[in-house]
Amino acid sequence: FPGAQVALQTAARTICHENMHAISFTPGYQSVVNGPAMAGAGSVTKIPLDPSNDWKIEVDQVQQAIQPSKTTYLVLNEPYNPAGTLMSADTQNRLITSARDNNLYVLCDEVYRWLEHDPSLRLPAMCDAYEKGLSVVTLSKPWGACGITIGWIATQDTELLDRLSDHQYFGTACPSRASELLAIMCLKESDRILERNLNIIRHNKALLERFMADYEEFFHWVPPTAGAICAIRFKGTMTSSELGDALATAGIGMKPAYCFSDKESIEKELDYFRVGFGEAKMPKTLDAFR
Repeated sequence: FPGAQVALQTAARTICHENMHAISFTPGYQSVVNGPAMAGAGSVTKIPLDPSNDWKIEVDQVQQAIQPSKTTYLVLNEPYNPAGTLMSADTQNRLITSARDNNLYVLCDEVYRWLEHDPSLRLPAMCDAYEKGLSVVTLSKPWGACGITIGWIATQDTELLDRLSDHQYFGTACPSRASELLAIMCLKESDRILERNLNIIRHNKALLERFMADYEEFFHWVPPTAGAICAIRFKGTMTSSELGDALATAGIGMKPAYCFSDKESIEKELDYFRVGFGEAKMPKTLDAFR
């Protein structure tokens, strides 16, 4: 696919229809959270994740949301965007058991997989762990190859693969050949690129941890464990949108809470903003933030 964005849309269009029910989680990346509704799902339950619970998925809530014979599609994003947290192996296993018991497709947006700060925490890809699982991946995150614009879906379900291909013909029929060649070159150097990117992430995370300790009266976070992103709440009087506007005047960019929520008004305790720390230039930005 020409990027994970198209992969997410294609999966939703393939699986969703007006007589089914889907489950997603919020706050989150809009194409993941709202993909089922945009693709025509009859109803969607959005389960809120809570920073007071370290942004963890509660399997009991998922089981309560499942509507027998109607729920068809469960959409996850792990490692989790915007907080950079990761569910446990036990949670993944319990979700798969519930999905199998109810014959659900489970799509996991895994674009930050391979960037676990501790590799021992890495979960099996959903496509490997579950026979009706789909894993969505892109070169733009772990490999830092945004301009190549290549993503893909992996699944064991060959019948679903055929349906995905049929739907994709009505989207972008194929990526550019130049992008495919660059993707091959990138993946041939995968180990070296991933090692480099993880070294940058670990270095920058240590700087962020120091910043959060120095300014704990102003900011709160759940420390990230995967990826190059984290969610931070400003304890002052400004909303994340107002803070974003103020930082922009100093040339500092961040993603306010509204980028990950479809609510018009965001509760103060959930008014987190997303910070990226995957680039070598990030320390200079953090110094400017100070």
